[in-house]
Amino acid sequence: LFGYVAGLDGLRKLLRPGGTLYLSLPIGRERVEFNGHRVFSIGSMLKLFEGKFELGDFSYVDDEGALHESVPLTAEALEGSFGLEYGCGIFELRKLS
Repeated sequence: LFGYVAGLDGLRKLLRPGGTLYLSLPIGRERVEFNGHRVFSIGSMLKLFEGKFELGDFSYVDDEGALHESVPLTAEALEGSFGLEYGCGIFELRKLS
């Protein structure tokens, strides 16, 4: 099991059904940097949340440091992660029962 999957499962266990988790992580072109720092695509994260969490809101900080709040996640955005190389995604998640 990948560490990030185990970590997400651990956070999920701490929440009550309907509880809110605010999760921020590096987003962009999916890859591993420096043999241990993972950058996630938005689409792959949403797949990890399926059946476990419902997405309430999504915001992100772009490569230049600008905050984009409550951004809709279109198919284009999911495919290209907003063209980011090393941004910060901020997910508001609600635990499903």
